[in-house]
Amino acid sequence: MSTLSPFAILATAAVALSPLISHADGGLDGRFDIGGRSIHLKCEGSGVPVVVIDAGLGTAPTEDPAWEAIAGKVASVTRVCLYDRAGLGESDPAKTRPRTSKDAAEDLHAALEKAKVAGPYLLAGHSIGGLHAQVFASLFPDDTAGLVLISSTHPDQSRAWLAVLSAPKPGEERAVSETRTFLSSVQTDPTKNEEGLDVTQSVAQARQLHTLGSKPVIVATHSPGFRMVPGLSEPVAVRLEAETQRLQKQFLSLSSDSHQKIAAKAGHGLPHEDPAFVAANILQGVEEIRLQTH
Repeated sequence: MSTLSPFAILATAAVALSPLISHADGGLDGRFDIGGRSIHLKCEGSGVPVVVIDAGLGTAPTEDPAWEAIAGKVASVTRVCLYDRAGLGESDPAKTRPRTSKDAAEDLHAALEKAKVAGPYLLAGHSIGGLHAQVFASLFPDDTAGLVLISSTHPDQSRAWLAVLSAPKPGEERAVSETRTFLSSVQTDPTKNEEGLDVTQSVAQARQLHTLGSKPVIVATHSPGFRMVPGLSEPVAVRLEAETQRLQKQFLSLSSDSHQKIAAKAGHGLPHEDPAFVAANILQGVEEIRLQTH
């Protein structure tokens, strides 16, 4: 981890000293101490269930216009909170690396408690945020009302992709070799991603989630037309995407009340490519929970 410059230290101190902004309508915007470091939460709207958004790798949703717009739509129906993981946005970095999905989930739970945002929560996670949401549901089942998995990382994703690519062959496409090397290194080297995430440990933690019973699970999947790796020949790209779509469908087994919607054109970057689709899926999760409790 690089040393902070004097300017960064001053900026961090200024944020720490800034007052919590709270509103009578249930909104808040502040940093919450979870034991020597602070996590930034930004909430708006009112009602239950409370939706908690966990974004993709390297994304601070409180500073992301697409996520802020999605939260604005959700806030017209219920309370919604954007969560910046450690080291992102105005959240302090973790004291040690590597990190795991369990660390991220525990940070979020501690921050929500400190902010007095009562659960249970509908967790909406995009990409790696979906993996963290699965671990949160496993660790804190009583505080989980349901899941919205938005083009979410599946615990078996890299393993399935590597199986499609198979063992190295003489004369194979360069893009195949590079993809295999990248996927293998991501699994074994936390320094290969900007958050220092130990992917191997994190997917093992996510596999501990076997079922949510009848709690709603909404699976918002990107278009089958998406191509994960530019430059791959179409036959290989199609097989990789077919595996991704198969794994997305597997999420439906997490609950007896599960639903999947597949985007018509948008790729993995669903929150930016089709924010209306993402908001609609989150609101479906809210509706399903309300139907169960009335």
